[in-house]
Amino acid sequence: MQFLYPISFMALASLVLPILIHLWRVKQGKTLKIGSISLLGESAAASSRNLKISQWLLFVLRCLFFILLAILIAKPYLKGKTLTQNKAGWILLDERNLKPIYLSHQKKIDSLLKKGYQLRHFGKGFKRLDWKDTVNTNLVNDAIVSPLNYTSLLKQANHSLPNRFPIWVFAPKYTAQLDDVLPTLHLAIHWQSLPLADTSNVKHTQLLGKTYQAAIQGNAITYSLANTQDNTPLNVMVFPANTEDAKYVKAALSAIGSYLNQPIKFYNSVESKELDAIFWLSATSVPKETSNSLKTDGVLLKYANSNSIKNTSTLIINGNESEEYPVLKIRNVIKVDTKAETIWKDGYGQPVLTAEQQNERHNYTLYTQFNPQWTDLVWRDNFPQALMPILYHQKPTAFAFQQIQQIDSKQPIAVFEDTKQNKTRYAADKPLDQMIWVLAFIVLAVERLLNFRTKKLKVD
Repeated sequence: MQFLYPISFMALASLVLPILIHLWRVKQGKTLKIGSISLLGESAAASSRNLKISQWLLFVLRCLFFILLAILIAKPYLKGKTLTQNKAGWILLDERNLKPIYLSHQKKIDSLLKKGYQLRHFGKGFKRLDWKDTVNTNLVNDAIVSPLNYTSLLKQANHSLPNRFPIWVFAPKYTAQLDDVLPTLHLAIHWQSLPLADTSNVKHTQLLGKTYQAAIQGNAITYSLANTQDNTPLNVMVFPANTEDAKYVKAALSAIGSYLNQPIKFYNSVESKELDAIFWLSATSVPKETSNSLKTDGVLLKYANSNSIKNTSTLIINGNESEEYPVLKIRNVIKVDTKAETIWKDGYGQPVLTAEQQNERHNYTLYTQFNPQWTDLVWRDNFPQALMPILYHQKPTAFAFQQIQQIDSKQPIAVFEDTKQNKTRYAADKPLDQMIWVLAFIVLAVERLLNFRTKKLKVD
């Protein structure tokens, strides 16, 4: 068992507490008056302290408890045994990319499996996979999404696997999944990146009635507007106009207009009878005059008129649980409406944004607010992306509003330890924290029970 050297000093220092408890137990003497000499007067009271250690078993148990606490702080572990045979390693696959992995690296993966490598999910827990089963199921919808990025997962594997353990990783090298600071690892990692799709077969894509041309620039796919004809402006009313919520919403809508080359004209009141969208950032009812100014097939978003509760959670947008979640701090109590469709939800599955059609218009009810005190969504770069389906009452598919950057396939993802000590393969170290916690709990329970029985005997 190995641990830090200061543990001996910490353990000795901790023993002072039980010693003081036992040495400073003062026993009060009793005064007995005798009738025959009661007239002689009272003598001066004398007292003494009994500096003996009593209840030796209790003393030993208390000392042992503090020693175990000191050992826990030092985090002891059993050193891994020397491995005489080279065991086969792991094949780590991100289930969100199983299909392109299968198409690009099937032969390599099959050869590794024949050598005894284990197929595992490149996510939390590194669960075992069966290659034949996974390629025949829905590879996207059934994917397990891990909140940990690739760097965190590699650190976890580094902690639990032997040094120089062979790992083949089949996953794209997205910058968002890898930290800027390279971790130090002792694993033998072979990273097989995924090439971006060839745009020769995907020259154009459709979004919201417009045609965009796809092109590769470096390691990212970018889009440019193919048709450059003038567009009719969208008339949008944001009310109230001068609140903090309105400033965030207007900025996001302006970003959408700039990105799609779609002019957007803002109104603070009912100045136009042909409004394309109304963002009613208030819990009050929408006046009939305002709602009548909305075009057929127009959009109305309003705040929910119900009690609010503090509900710190995540905010899942457009049902895409693989995205990085914004934080939801406050939401309104949900009103049950079987007609409404849930568009956004929180981490507990409760609706945050619902949608329904009424009078040939698209009505959205938001059970939070576009305010940093309610959610940090307004601070995030994907806020315009979240509002785009609402503004156009459509859900964009197969289109990259934000460009996903990949790093170069030759760029390292870690700093590898390769000292003389690491030339020999060792099994993973075994932490002893759990065992010591159990021992400390048993010692404390026995000490409390013994102390209770001792006090009860004294009373009797």
